[in-house]
Amino acid sequence: MIGMRRLPIIAIAVASLALPAVVVAAHAAPVATPSASNPGHCDPIGGWRPGDGVHNCLLPFPNDYFTTYDAHSRTHRRVALRTAGMPVNRLGLHINATAWDRSDGFSVGSQLLVDVPGMTSNADLAPSRLPRVDDIGRYRAKRAGVVVIDTRTGKRWPVWAELDQYTSEGGPALLPSGTRQQDLMIHPAVNFAPATRYVVGLRHLRLDNGRLAKPTAAFAAYRDGRAPASDPRTRHFRSIFRTLAKAGVHRHGLYLAWDFTTASVRNTTGRLLAMRNDAFRLLGDHNLADGKVQGHAPAFRITKVKRDPSPQLAKEVHGRITVPCYIEPSCAPVGDFGLTHGLYGVPRRSSKATFHPQFTCDVPKVAFGRHHQQLRPSLYGHGLFGDQSEVTAGNVEDMSQRHGMLECAVNWYGMSETDLPNALLDLTDLSNFPTLVDRVQQGVLDFLYMARLMIHPGGLCTSKVFHRANGHCIINRHRAYYDGNSQGGINGGTVCAVIPDATRCVLGVSGMDYSMLLPRSSDFVATDALLANPLKPLHGLSYSTILDTNYPDQSQRMVTLDLVQMLWDRSDPDGYAARMTTHPLPDTPRHHALLQIAWGDHQVTDVQAAAEARTIGARLVTPALLKARQRPWRQPFWGIRPMHGQRYDGSALVMFDSGPVRKVHGVTYGTNPPPRADVANRSGVDPHEGPRATVCGQRQKSAFLRPQGVVTLPCGGPPYFDMDWNGKAGLHRHG
Repeated sequence: MIGMRRLPIIAIAVASLALPAVVVAAHAAPVATPSASNPGHCDPIGGWRPGDGVHNCLLPFPNDYFTTYDAHSRTHRRVALRTAGMPVNRLGLHINATAWDRSDGFSVGSQLLVDVPGMTSNADLAPSRLPRVDDIGRYRAKRAGVVVIDTRTGKRWPVWAELDQYTSEGGPALLPSGTRQQDLMIHPAVNFAPATRYVVGLRHLRLDNGRLAKPTAAFAAYRDGRAPASDPRTRHFRSIFRTLAKAGVHRHGLYLAWDFTTASVRNTTGRLLAMRNDAFRLLGDHNLADGKVQGHAPAFRITKVKRDPSPQLAKEVHGRITVPCYIEPSCAPVGDFGLTHGLYGVPRRSSKATFHPQFTCDVPKVAFGRHHQQLRPSLYGHGLFGDQSEVTAGNVEDMSQRHGMLECAVNWYGMSETDLPNALLDLTDLSNFPTLVDRVQQGVLDFLYMARLMIHPGGLCTSKVFHRANGHCIINRHRAYYDGNSQGGINGGTVCAVIPDATRCVLGVSGMDYSMLLPRSSDFVATDALLANPLKPLHGLSYSTILDTNYPDQSQRMVTLDLVQMLWDRSDPDGYAARMTTHPLPDTPRHHALLQIAWGDHQVTDVQAAAEARTIGARLVTPALLKARQRPWRQPFWGIRPMHGQRYDGSALVMFDSGPVRKVHGVTYGTNPPPRADVANRSGVDPHEGPRATVCGQRQKSAFLRPQGVVTLPCGGPPYFDMDWNGKAGLHRHG
């Protein structure tokens, strides 16, 4: 996936293709009893008909048709998906809907999915008057082909559209009729607001052959007033049409209309916040918003110290920290939360269960120099399916030595190397996907405890390993910081939103919303490039191959990702971004985030870095790119306000560009701009590793990761380059 190590054990991947689906315990009965002719409670307005099975069952999605009224929920809705209507794996097992039905709405980052038969090309967007990713401002057009109305304000929400090419890239979704299905996908340019109902209207859509798309008979009956008054949806559609009419969209030209409600903040973040608050109460700290370190430090022990392990480091310190465990049973390799009762149930903690994750700290030589520099403590977040040892990478050691940082890392529990077997089992039966989401939330707690250990007077400073010869501790305990890249930049957004001991976070080559990230990641989709890794005998097997093998109905690809995102929001920054910075979560300080992004990144798409920046309210460091490097994009950073002046006390997005694809002395450098479709960039050389290694990027991080740190413009200011490109086409610096 994103920033991952390649699968280290071929046998695990092979076995995952042959494993039977994981047995799932019996679950409670569905919320309501569907009809015998429609056991999945499928929605006919999206094209589903009796006998279609799950094909188009959940479209359009997300959709309040798949909810029920709940007077006790924050949204007054509760998701009510039926297992019989969920996607089916190769063994004929539907995804069990129970975990999804503990939600009071849909993901705030949902891609809105519709099947428009005969519409498969992004060339259809312009004649359909649909805004594209590089021309988002067209969503405001009077006759825009899509409108999404926030029912609280009556205003349009900024969205853009595309036709799914990821499905086509991996092999077109062939339906029983022999036709192709490539969903029309509508994305929020800024995450939808939580606990909010939206109304969607689609109109004058053009097919590949230029003809006007015709609505389904089921929707046309509601649109044209032919549905019987006794139909329980007739009244509801009248409300939808009134909302659209107030926005200037008349019902008679509609191809399709529906509504959906987003999940509440409590539903998305409540489990992690409850864990955090409970865990810090165990330390004796009952007020996490005041910025004061209270109570006692987490328990820890040093297990190994390497002295002079590199030219930059004086010590490489290994240890273990004690963290309360909320995964049953006892943070075992496979497990998930045991939740208290109710829609907003929270994880239960065993009174005896604790977890002892490993940590590694880089102690640079500058700490023992004649100036006795105090080290600023920073958490480091590693890549997916890596481990905490990545903190010893050259660029991290450079950052430590050049800028006086104590970089410490723990494993991303849930997405570290030891979690591979569990993750692969989840791909064989997505009914088990809650195990990954729950475990990542436990991993976030591990990071929070590590930060407390770094700055507490009873923490690392009690070990002589972190003392100078005079007995003084080398750590500046005023405040902790966060610095992560790739997966560490992605999930680092979640850490940044909930951490009490850090207020400034660097999110390197980051993004959010896996339903968007995965189809655009070169790590996820099988290609010839994967033949170079240990999976060579499997002929390029990738994570998408494993998922697609187990869920072979390719027409369900995108809705499956959208479903998964509903759960993933509880650990993905997608569910936390709106509260990461200026509108903090309860009992949480405000945070600032610096996003350092690689233009044309092959692994984490720039599209979602921009969406994250808009959602957290970040400013854009301008000029972000040379004009020539922006083409063919029109407005890649639409809606992100520019930063003014040389210093900014807030959050910011900074682009780093490795330049166009070129060869110097037979060596390839550079990459093309990111594709404007949902496929990965595979041109030239992946710039994913660039920003973190640049001198300018590290200077910018150092100025930001301070008690009163600000966004600065080092090295003479932007635009910023990496991979030793100097901004002049065809030229490359050596050394």
